[in-house]
Amino acid sequence: MLADFPCEVWAGVTLDPLTLISTGGNYRRGVPIELMPRMLDIEYREGDVNHIPDLARRPAPVGLLSREVKGDPRTSPRYRDICQPLGQRDELRVVLRDRHGSWGALVLGRSADLPPFDEAELKAAGSLAAPLGQVLRRLLVQESARAASHPTAPGLVMLDADYQPVFTSPTADHWLGELESGNGSHGLPIAVYAVAASVRAAARADEASRSVTSWARARSREAVQLHAWSLDENLGACVAVAMEPADPHGRAAFLVRAYGLSPRECAVAELVFHGYSTQEIGRRLRLSPHTVQDHLKAVFDKTGVRSRRDLVAAIFSRHYAPTATPRPDASAVCRV
Repeated sequence: MLADFPCEVWAGVTLDPLTLISTGGNYRRGVPIELMPRMLDIEYREGDVNHIPDLARRPAPVGLLSREVKGDPRTSPRYRDICQPLGQRDELRVVLRDRHGSWGALVLGRSADLPPFDEAELKAAGSLAAPLGQVLRRLLVQESARAASHPTAPGLVMLDADYQPVFTSPTADHWLGELESGNGSHGLPIAVYAVAASVRAAARADEASRSVTSWARARSREAVQLHAWSLDENLGACVAVAMEPADPHGRAAFLVRAYGLSPRECAVAELVFHGYSTQEIGRRLRLSPHTVQDHLKAVFDKTGVRSRRDLVAAIFSRHYAPTATPRPDASAVCRV
């Protein structure tokens, strides 16, 4: 596929569909690790043209840097501090999304040795957004179903203004080793940089917003939850990031999005997980029992089950008890 878009620099990024924060990806031919803190600082704290959350909300989730800066790339901090040092003259971004959310992004960079991106290539790049977004969503659901379980206690890392670790808890090395680094370097995982930069941006915009929660994939395919807090710099650190297995509520929020449930279907499903009856769900959501049943039928159809008991059992066996032996029949495969 990438042969159709010749470029010197490229990266495939996975996203948390709830926060649109990077959870990792393939950076082997992307931004070098020494530039990654600056790259993510621009992306999540300073902001720039073709910011991924902005692209995700566009009718066509494709952005070309040269077009956005109207011929003057020096107005873009990403161009000045990242693209230009790498010899890039332009950058193309595509958010990979389907009707259920945004699941990843492609970032492609070209130098002056290659012709500029043309309209046909932009159109072709846009055509990749939906099918690749759907594939990513299915892969993430399937990986969650195969996830391993980790009994290790949460890990904590504290970072200074340059995103250098100034403190790590005894268990932090385990989690940092579990998280995908993106390019195999000895630097911090991309997901840690991303959530740290994001919380600094949130704190700058609103003093009350001093925490951000996201998730990332572990090498074992477990979902890892990341909690970041903005700290008073007088403490000698700007951000604290805790890493632990995704809790049931966090994982449920991801799974209901991945299965393609609507917001109302999500609300109904979560109340089913808590054991509420049809009448109780109706009272809490101000719906008639008939409407609750309609939403439940839609939930059953999308998750491939036939009853409440099957729904709870299936979600638990697929995503909360991953060490159980999978059934050999086709019904053991997630329907997404």
